[in-house]
Amino acid sequence: MLYLYQGSTSVCSVKVRLALAEKGLAFDGEILDLQRGDQHRPDYAKLNPNEVVPTLIHDGKVVIESTLIIEYLDEAFPKPSLMPADPYARAGARLFMKKIDDTLHSACSTITFATANRRVLIKRSPEELAAHLAKIPNVDYRERQRLSIEQGLAAPHVANAVRQYDNYVVDMEAALADKPWLAGDAYSLADAAATPYIFRAEAIGMDGLWIGRRPKVADWYARIRARPSFAAAVTDPISAADRDRFNVPRDETWAKVKEVLGL
Repeated sequence: MLYLYQGSTSVCSVKVRLALAEKGLAFDGEILDLQRGDQHRPDYAKLNPNEVVPTLIHDGKVVIESTLIIEYLDEAFPKPSLMPADPYARAGARLFMKKIDDTLHSACSTITFATANRRVLIKRSPEELAAHLAKIPNVDYRERQRLSIEQGLAAPHVANAVRQYDNYVVDMEAALADKPWLAGDAYSLADAAATPYIFRAEAIGMDGLWIGRRPKVADWYARIRARPSFAAAVTDPISAADRDRFNVPRDETWAKVKEVLGL
């Protein structure tokens, strides 16, 4: 049995849901309210000491970290394979996933907290906000969140996050120049991993990174959105509260992007 602890809009959770959907795997699970802080519950922290989502339990075995989870799923349930057969292409797929783990995820978190999540958290009292931040075990992540919530898009680390996002889209455009998918002729874990970050950029007003500028990425994303897995894994789990949280002033986000990139 597959049991997934997840967040409805968590990019890492979306990544895992996409892999499950593409493989046609049924699963049970629990959606944690990340704004409420469910990920810091003692029972959940025993499963995932990092106190983040997602966490997969497969027949009693616990797997954490979304990149490891999707690779585990591809190996535990090999058909259909979501990795290229060619070793070099497999390395290319893993490189796209590594770039997410190394830079893009942090950039996405920074900008999300400076826009959508800030709309909710800024309404809390100073004491409530301090208590919320104190629960975060990773000190660097806690400080980035604090700055993003307090200063929004003016936070000092937002500019670098914008540049990291742009760099990733540039890499995607280059990879798609001679092939339809990020790692070759077939959809792979690299495409699943990138999808939630492109969707998040679109949601908060950063789709100008590819619209009118990177046609290969725009075409890739249109094909991604047309796949049955997209609705099942990305848009269907979004709640009314989620939609309200992401009802951000997109023009403000894009103005910041243009300022940083000199567009």
